Amino acid sequence: MIRSSLFILVAFIVFLAGCSHEQDKNVLTNQDASESIQKDEPENNNSNNQNSPDSDLNEPHSEIQNPPDSNHNETQTSLTDEEILLKPPGRFAGSNYDEQKVQAALDQLPSNLTTDQYKDELLLLLAEDYRPYVTTFMNFDTEISVNNERPEGKITLPVNRNLHISILLDASGSMKAQINGKSKMDSAKEAIQTFADKLPNNAEVSLRVYGHKGTGDQKDKRVSCDSTEEIFHGQGDQTNQIKTALQKVEPAGWTPIANALQSVKKDINPETTDSVVYVVSDGIETCGGKPAQVAKELHQSKVKTIVNIVGFDVDNEGQKLLRQIAASGGGEFMSVNNDEALKNVLNKAYEQLRGEWTRWKEKGEGDANKQKEQKQGEINRARETMQGLANKENSHLLAALNYLKSKDNQEFPNTELLKKVNERKSFAWGYARDTGKRLYNAVSENGIRVYGDIKEEGNKNIDDLTNKTNR
Repeated sequence: MIRSSLFILVAFIVFLAGCSHEQDKNVLTNQDASESIQKDEPENNNSNNQNSPDSDLNEPHSEIQNPPDSNHNETQTSLTDEEILLKPPGRFAGSNYDEQKVQAALDQLPSNLTTDQYKDELLLLLAEDYRPYVTTFMNFDTEISVNNERPEGKITLPVNRNLHISILLDASGSMKAQINGKSKMDSAKEAIQTFADKLPNNAEVSLRVYGHKGTGDQKDKRVSCDSTEEIFHGQGDQTNQIKTALQKVEPAGWTPIANALQSVKKDINPETTDSVVYVVSDGIETCGGKPAQVAKELHQSKVKTIVNIVGFDVDNEGQKLLRQIAASGGGEFMSVNNDEALKNVLNKAYEQLRGEWTRWKEKGEGDANKQKEQKQGEINRARETMQGLANKENSHLLAALNYLKSKDNQEFPNTELLKKVNERKSFAWGYARDTGKRLYNAVSENGIRVYGDIKEEGNKNIDDLTNKTNR
């Protein structure tokens, strides 16, 4: 009995020991797991705290608290001057500047920023808007352009003027009469040739005769009054052919001035801008036409035409009627009594053409100067405004710098930041100065060149025309 009791006691003790060991084992296992969890929690908790909405509530710039890496610096330093200055302006740039709001924004900055980070933050707040002026400089056209095509050494009118000159020569029988031993017809031919030789090379020239058929007899009146013929049509540089065309013209019949003027309409190119008619006649209309009415129609036509009458040895009554024709045509009546006077009259008309060159030259010179001055003024305004912005920006940055310094942050890099702030001013101010100067000089050089070209070309042609007039 006793032995049986002892056996039961031993078995019970063994059972209790086993249970105790299992419990310790479980406790140890749970403790290890707990320690393992606790080991990872600080890092996780720290991470959660940094990204929490509350922690970022008053720190809009917390994303830059870590110093920028070297790649970022390389990207910054590789920007061109224009790329740096074309960045958007700060929140408080220009009219948005408010010192109290700026200081409130500065109060939100972390106290452990690097010099470059402070600079970036200050520019995000206070950088001025240089974009309009940098864009003006980048896109500026320094060329001076005057609408004037070079005539390549030939005597020409400006290319924007299409001049038509019509010369109407009276070939009626009365032109056989002589003055100082020379027929009116021969004197007229010489004067017309002299005048034609002096015409601008690109002027369109037409020479028409009238009354050159039939005779002065009544039986030939119809054929003579119907006779008008264009014997030359070409450019001013082809007028050497006029002499040949005039050789076959002989005084013949009646005087159809109205018919000749009517025929001028089909001689004028529709693209003509200036049309001038010179009627050389020694008498009045004898074919029953209405030359004053036709002259008025020409003057009021789409291509406005001026009708001048050169009265060659005409009596007083004839002069009165010819003056009416000239007045209706918006022109002048010029009375001459010999071949030299006729040449002088035509030279006077040619001097009017020379005046076209003078006006062309003066207008071109004026346009060149005006463009140059306008462009230089635009450059100066952009330069001065940009430099003013650089000064203004610098003043605001220095005020912000002084405020940050006053916060008594022992680690605040005042000296280094002051240097960067002043370098920023020198950079923006100098860019405006140097770029403005370069563009200004380019405009000046181009303006002087174009002005000189126009002046030289104009003077050359004016001198050539003067020499020809004096021959």
